[in-house]
Amino acid sequence: MNITLFEKLVDGQLQKISERPWDEKLIQALNVANFVLIGGKEYEMIEGRLNLDLNVFELLLVTVSSGGGGNRQ
Repeated sequence: MNITLFEKLVDGQLQKISERPWDEKLIQALNVANFVLIGGKEYEMIEGRLNLDLNVFELLLVTVSSGGGGNRQ
């Protein structure tokens, strides 16, 4: 299954970060992981959506660093 990662920016817009295939083990890890590192940047996973129309699992992320982009609002 493909995973699409979106960053929620400060202004509420979504920016696509990455789309990549994940195997069953990585998808199972979503049950215990709250944070991911992508390109050396740390993100918090705040929600996921299974898009059956596109056969894609979509993850919504916010930047963890204090100088970074997103927030939970």
